Amino acid sequence: MSILLIAEHDNKEIKPFTLNAITAALQIDKDLHVLVIGNKADGVAKSISEVSNVKKVIHIDNEIYENYLAENFTPIIVKQAENYSHVICSANTFGKNLMPRVAAFLDTSQVSDIIKIVSNDTFVRPIYAGNAFATVKSSDKKKCITIRPTSFDPAVSSGGSAEIIKGEPAEASS
Repeated sequence: MSILLIAEHDNKEIKPFTLNAITAALQIDKDLHVLVIGNKADGVAKSISEVSNVKKVIHIDNEIYENYLAENFTPIIVKQAENYSHVICSANTFGKNLMPRVAAFLDTSQVSDIIKIVSNDTFVRPIYAGNAFATVKSSDKKKCITIRPTSFDPAVSSGGSAEIIKGEPAEASS
């Protein structure tokens, strides 16, 4: 199955950590789709479609997504996640607020703050305030993952030509 990466942006530009997360996601599977949720974020969707190795951009555009609120983003991500084996975003304020909600709705465990991809189900993450590392293997069918962006180089933001698909908004939940 494909990977779904949640893009972080401000409706005008991609946040740099999204490019780091793309690099990490491509180490899991080359069939990478990026979800752009926003309001009037056509430029962001186009920018992400030009990133090397991104296969598809799903663009959900609605005024309720103008400002990032995990409560609004979660239902659309859960709806989109049906066709994916992995749901990924950066391990920053954005991802740390969003992914626990997504994982709970998908009834799966979250693998947080990974710094290395061993295989599509095995990851390395820091523990004990970064003083040690744990190799974690997830047996969940669907994996919710946050990526420590500084552990991966940013993806090349040119040379790609991914298809952009318009998606439908979802109803908000808590």
